[in-house]
Amino acid sequence: MNFNKKSISKLLIVATMLVATNILISEPVFNLDQTKLDLDALRAKSKAGQKLPYLPGEVVITFKKQVPDSELVHQTSKLAASNTGVLNLKGHFATARLFGSETMEEGLARIKKDPNVESVEPRYLYYKQASAPNDPEFARLWGLSNIGQTVASPSYTANSSNPGTSGKDMNVLGAWDVTTSCNNTIVAVLDTGVTYTHQDLVGNMWDGSGGCVNQNGVAIGGGCPNHGYDFASGDNNPRDEEGHGTHVAMTIGAVGNNNIGISGVCQSAKIMAVRVLGLGGGTNDNIANGIYFAVRNGAKVINMSLGGSSFSSAIDSAIEFARTNDVLVVVAAGNDGKNLNTDGAAYPCENTNANVICISALDQKHALANFSNYDSNGTLTSRAADFGAPGTNIYSGYGTEVSYNENSTSYSDWTYSTVGTAWASSTCTLSNYKMLVSADCTLANVLFDSSVNTMTTMALNTESIVYKNFTIPAGATNVSLSHFIVSVGERQNSTTCYDYIQAKYSATASNPVAGTTLTMFDGNIAFPNQYQSQLCRNGGTAFVSNSADTKILTNCIGGAGTNCTVGYRLVTDTSGAYQGGLVGDVFLTAWAPSTTAYTNLNGTSMATPNAAGVAALIRSYNPSFTYSDVITKLIEGGVTETALTGTTQYGKAINANASLKHLKQVTGVTAVLQ
Repeated sequence: MNFNKKSISKLLIVATMLVATNILISEPVFNLDQTKLDLDALRAKSKAGQKLPYLPGEVVITFKKQVPDSELVHQTSKLAASNTGVLNLKGHFATARLFGSETMEEGLARIKKDPNVESVEPRYLYYKQASAPNDPEFARLWGLSNIGQTVASPSYTANSSNPGTSGKDMNVLGAWDVTTSCNNTIVAVLDTGVTYTHQDLVGNMWDGSGGCVNQNGVAIGGGCPNHGYDFASGDNNPRDEEGHGTHVAMTIGAVGNNNIGISGVCQSAKIMAVRVLGLGGGTNDNIANGIYFAVRNGAKVINMSLGGSSFSSAIDSAIEFARTNDVLVVVAAGNDGKNLNTDGAAYPCENTNANVICISALDQKHALANFSNYDSNGTLTSRAADFGAPGTNIYSGYGTEVSYNENSTSYSDWTYSTVGTAWASSTCTLSNYKMLVSADCTLANVLFDSSVNTMTTMALNTESIVYKNFTIPAGATNVSLSHFIVSVGERQNSTTCYDYIQAKYSATASNPVAGTTLTMFDGNIAFPNQYQSQLCRNGGTAFVSNSADTKILTNCIGGAGTNCTVGYRLVTDTSGAYQGGLVGDVFLTAWAPSTTAYTNLNGTSMATPNAAGVAALIRSYNPSFTYSDVITKLIEGGVTETALTGTTQYGKAINANASLKHLKQVTGVTAVLQ
């Protein structure tokens, strides 16, 4: 059966062998005539951390009311090899042992045909609730077990979501009654890489040292000793340089019950690291190659906590290749707070491949997170978002990060170095918006408040820089700067200016005037297809930088240094008076890998690995399951939530317990055989 995401709902497959209520027909069958095999199977289950769902070969037969009580034993003996001594007259049922030559499915089907039988089911086993693992930070993982706890140092507080509502979680403890292992299923994390040496993850990394193949199936020289491949850099060392991929990977598969940190949804996992996102993002070819690599090297679940606004045929074809190889792809809905039906696009969430499921983010009360994309399309099967999963205040492995928001400091500690009169020695505050300014605040007033019509011009023959030194972690692998720049200076020709602003930086603690000049592209001035290092106006149009412009400060990355200095240089010539410029929203972030660090993050990127972890649990517990079987179990076990009924295809939150335990008859799901 193929599931078409947009035209055919991912529906429950009804097997023709399902002949009685609550029958699990997909579990391993044990032959009671071979006692040794039964014991070996039980031991294997125990070693894998799995519990049997029912007693092998034993059933409970409920007879119709017209069958006299005195006939129950006789009727049972006609239908089975022997009875097990349990007889309930009130419930009108008896327990029995099947014939040794029968599978559970065969026995259930045969007994159900008897006209005296009301129903028959396996002799199900129930267990005490799994206790929480001994990982010291487990209580922070509300998505796995929500008891209404208050999450420390929350990074998401919208809608008074912290503390949350008890029971609004994935009930992973219940699922762990069945299994705690994902070691039969390789989960590929296509992301920024993975800190595979993290103390709480190193034991659960996929081992590719014995050999691996590239996206074309050709052996990679030297294998994959670092647990995957880096398509962003083109080598076999997919180390994380930003933290995002590590957070995702450990949500899926941090080692559980090891007295360290946290536990992933899969306490013993096989995490394959596939770096497809470099500093500043990833390309469709790298992402597509990452998918091919993961599939060719045995992954059965792929987590893609990434997205963009454009459909890619290359990525779509790669996902289809994954489908033909029976691989489930779990993707993020996106963090724009948009209705994908009307307000924008998010791919690969909106890809129509049958093996893709797209996840929206829920908060600690199972409300839709205010940043999460969703889809309200009136046709359920056309909705891109499929399920919801915990995606706020998700605590997982990360790295050492420092952030500097200079608006919050009013730029009070910046240093001014001037030849002539240039940068003002104080900042402007307009409607609580703080900025560095040249000359005075008149330009800012015109731009933001329209409170003046006359602007002060810059002094001639000026060269000035305002700068600040930032302390960053030693060994930082990502140092990024964002800012907002307006420059009103005289343009000389198509590529240079007489009067201009430059953004400068260096890896020292001193004035960065001789350091590296940041280039930036801007569509508001007529420098088509060029990256400009001198920022000035074009005709009557001021240079206004892209507010989303983020630059990687490459010279501050790596090494043992902890200094990174950022500055803004202003230059005027000897003729013509112009208004200079301003700089605001200066924000610097630096990140370094750590083998011990954790943090709270928010996003559909965090919800996606929670869902992928449950999918891996299901698939590992029953390796015979196809990707469509896993989707079916997620639908079957999902919990209906008001926040999701009009915003996702299935209207359900991922629930590990119900998806792994086959204890309830499915209702409200249309069955279609194809």
